[in-house]
Amino acid sequence: MSHVTAINQGLTRRSVLMAAGAMGTCAVAIGQTQVNKANVIRLGQVLPLTGPYSILGRSYQAAALATFEEANNARGSDSLHFELLSLDDEGQPEVTATQAKRLATQLGAHALFGFVGPGADRAGAMAAAAEGLPYVAPVSGSVELRSSRRPGTYIFRASHADEIRYIVNHAELIGVSRLALVYELTFMGLEMRNTMLELLDERRRTDVTLTHIDPAGSEYTVPGAVATIMSKQPQAIILGSNEVASTEFVRGVRAAGFKGYLYALSSVGSQGLAMRLNELASGISVTQVVPFALTETTPISRLHSGFCRRHGITPSFHSMEAWIGATLFIESAKRARGLTPKALSEALGSSPAVNFGGYAAQWYASKPNPLAPVSLTVYDRRGRLIA
Repeated sequence: MSHVTAINQGLTRRSVLMAAGAMGTCAVAIGQTQVNKANVIRLGQVLPLTGPYSILGRSYQAAALATFEEANNARGSDSLHFELLSLDDEGQPEVTATQAKRLATQLGAHALFGFVGPGADRAGAMAAAAEGLPYVAPVSGSVELRSSRRPGTYIFRASHADEIRYIVNHAELIGVSRLALVYELTFMGLEMRNTMLELLDERRRTDVTLTHIDPAGSEYTVPGAVATIMSKQPQAIILGSNEVASTEFVRGVRAAGFKGYLYALSSVGSQGLAMRLNELASGISVTQVVPFALTETTPISRLHSGFCRRHGITPSFHSMEAWIGATLFIESAKRARGLTPKALSEALGSSPAVNFGGYAAQWYASKPNPLAPVSLTVYDRRGRLIA
């Protein structure tokens, strides 16, 4: 990636329009400074602001909003400005599509940005395609979103396939051969299952246990999944269900006496998992798809920490992902020859990488990112993620 735009310092704060409401309402806060409406890019976002996934949703939303506010504050009233309209879907994919349509038809969104939760996968992408809008920076590891089946999707993060491959490689490195995957009977869960099978087929391995639980981690599926796991005696388990369901599974399998390794994908092992599990989170390894966010030892972590301090945000991997994604969009928008969805898509598809102090990020339109990094962190006994 030869042409790189450098982002070396944060900006200051100014207002953005935000529509943050429950499913049927739209509470709007408008900035005090009037701007040229012809220069406003309106971004629509659907994410869980209430419900079991709201920890992730609110963390991502706060950082994205602050990033756009800083960009607005750095420019005059006649320059490009950004509005973020965030609607709640309570983590229900069937609501995601309705809210996305509302953003496009009633609220005039130019693009859909930063969808979070179960609706960020197929539901969000299908809604964007139906409305003819670019689908930008969804918090999703979906392999389908990185294929020709979902044109108009712009992602910089690694996929679940990348994360699962990283986990399998790490397990082999430490001498672990018997693996298990716990997934949901949902689109994303089945995609993870297929990814695992394809990877093991490549390596001609059969020593894997596959079992599923429901998205709620209920008493109807967790005991059976735990029994299946314990009967096969795997050395390590990959958690591929959401953080709510994974919490119940971890409690069940630990109570049943499992002493092996636990791995969680980045979409699973958020701070919500640690908050729910408390000391049971200790020792769970979590893949990450953005640089380590809980330190100031690297240039990008120092930039991110400074950004968080300016806005009173607790640094997390979610805030890091939102900050990177929003910054990438801002840089792409500067290159757009107009504010139409088509013009924005063309700018997104042709934008160079952005250098965040030694870490380069770039959009990959409807295809895998061969350079997307994956790393491994682990929860310590105090519920903190460490590298």
